[in-house]
Parts: sequence; C-alpha cells; structure tokens
Amino acid sequence: MKGSIKKIPANQDEITLYCFIGEALWKIQIVEQALSHSITLKVNPAATKELADEFLKQHQSYTLGKAIKVAIKEKLYDSSLQDELNAFLDQRNWLVHKAMPESLHGLNWEDKKEELFQKIKSISDRAESIQREIEYDMINFCSSMGKDMSKILALLKLQ
Repeated sequence: MKGSIKKIPANQDEITLYCFIGEALWKIQIVEQALSHSITLKVNPAATKELADEFLKQHQSYTLGKAIKVAIKEKLYDSSLQDELNAFLDQRNWLVHKAMPESLHGLNWEDKKEELFQKIKSISDRAESIQREIEYDMINFCSSMGKDMSKILALLKLQ
C-alpha cells in the first residue's frame, strides 16, 4: 500500500509558503536562543564561564513562552522590551498553532495568499528586530557591569 502513494510536487505558491514558514520558525528559534543567553547572563552576572555554560545548558531548551515567563519573573527587561516579547509570543503562537487552520478555513486561496505571506514575513522581520534589541540589551548590561563592549558595538555597526 505504501508504495502505491503518488507524491505530488509542491507548486510555486506552496514552496513560497514553506520557505516563509521555515524562515519565520528559524528566526523565532534565534530569538529563543538570544533570550536563553540573555537570561543566563543577567541571572548569573558574576558566574564563571563553566557555571554560566552549565546554567545555559539547562535553560537553552526553553520555548519562547517559558523564556518570557522567566524574564518576567526575574524582571530582566524594561517594560517596552517585555511588552514586545509578549506581543511577539502571540504572533509566534498564531504561526505555530493557528496559521494553517485559519488559512484553510473558508478562504479563497488566490485572494488571500499574499496577505498570509505578508503576515508570516512580518513575523520573521519582527523576530530579527527583537533579536537585535536583546543583543543591545545584553551589551548595555555588560557595559553597566564595567565590561568594554566597544569591539562588539563596532562589529554590529558593520552589519
């Protein structure tokens, strides 16, 4: 029976959709990693590299929602970044849990596909922006702890 299933190749719209979803999910995971590193740094500012690495290893698998909860509990970010993270979590949850069923429910694909593509692409763009905000927050934190961050800042300006 398995051998009799004929695979139908994806059309260009499906390929575009899959690429946008893949990009968004990848960038969401980058935000999750940035949060894990930021949480590790801010919760353990005086830890040795070995202890910080162990803490990171234990917390690196946090989902976006769990990392945001830790950040709220520990009061790690200013309210504007925290609000952005909460709003971004809603977007992430829509993409992971609701995008497919919503896009298929009573939808004329030809009329709505560009809107769907744009919504998914905006999640990718927002993830990248939040990643940068977290990076700059970590740089500011390290600077406040007396670390020279000028080389890192110079590298970021080159990008």
